[in-house]
Amino acid sequence: MQFRNISNVSNIDLRSEDEFKKGSIPSSINIPILTNEQFKQVGIEYKKNGSDSAVLLGHSLVKGESKKKLVRLWAEHLKENPGSVVYCFRGGMRSEIAVKWLQDYGVNVEKLVGGYKNFRSWIISQHLNIDKYKKEWIIIGGLTGSGKTEFLNLFKESIDLEGIANHRGSAFGGKHDGQPSQVNFENILTQSYLEKCSGNIILEAESRNIGRVTLPGKFYDKMRSSKYVFVEADIETRVNNIVEEYVLMPLQNGIERDNLLILYQAALNKINRRLGGNNYLTIKNQMNKAFNVQGGSHELWIKLLLENYYDRLYKHKLDEISNQIIFSSDWSACKDYLKDMDAT
Repeated sequence: MQFRNISNVSNIDLRSEDEFKKGSIPSSINIPILTNEQFKQVGIEYKKNGSDSAVLLGHSLVKGESKKKLVRLWAEHLKENPGSVVYCFRGGMRSEIAVKWLQDYGVNVEKLVGGYKNFRSWIISQHLNIDKYKKEWIIIGGLTGSGKTEFLNLFKESIDLEGIANHRGSAFGGKHDGQPSQVNFENILTQSYLEKCSGNIILEAESRNIGRVTLPGKFYDKMRSSKYVFVEADIETRVNNIVEEYVLMPLQNGIERDNLLILYQAALNKINRRLGGNNYLTIKNQMNKAFNVQGGSHELWIKLLLENYYDRLYKHKLDEISNQIIFSSDWSACKDYLKDMDAT
């Protein structure tokens, strides 16, 4: 399949900036032949006066020094990334013009036949045919703060769904640098999956929605029907893990204390009704105290949040999956179990 390894190199996406943001081939770089505004102008001209007139307008918009600079950027990237291709939406005019301009510059490159549209159709077909990959999926479960993501990353056959989504999969899981588009999430997920399709797959238990991106239907259905390994951890360990990941690491990475507090206050407000008024106010007050003092102690509000919200939610989930849990123990024992399982 021509698309299976396409993300191993950094291909050139010739589409406008907005088209690229909506969805692209993973690892691609956007060096548009027409900017957003230019693409809009050409589109209007096409509707008014047809293809030939639109092409003439496009050539008039990209000429002289701007054209030379653009071709030079393409050529430099292709030199640094041998094996790359260029692509537009359908593999049509924009790709053909780019190939011709590069040839005139002394650089030979292929266009992606069918363009991004063809790649995207292939991605969707992989979701629809996911059952044909006869491998075993193991889902890593555990109460919030038990270190599931870190545990997951011990195994080369794992896929980090939260890493791809750039979200930790909970009310407090948002990150300051945002999430990929739904289309890009699906594109990267599918490529990651196919890289590992020769053996077992290990995934962290997730809801279908991870922040504002959604797992494809058949992918999620297969997760729900798979076997679980449950990582156990005591409340003190879990609180310490949460403090490290949600407070200390963001602060060390340069996020201002006030901004982190605003982010978490907004998350707390979203679960106000589920917490109940008294719990909400207690947690909010303890959170404010911790953030308003340099080096404040965050253990209390996090422990209250785990006990009064997350643990209750997960215990309901445990009732649903109890018959699918094949092993449950601490981090070390679960690690040994999975390694022994992989060896058999």
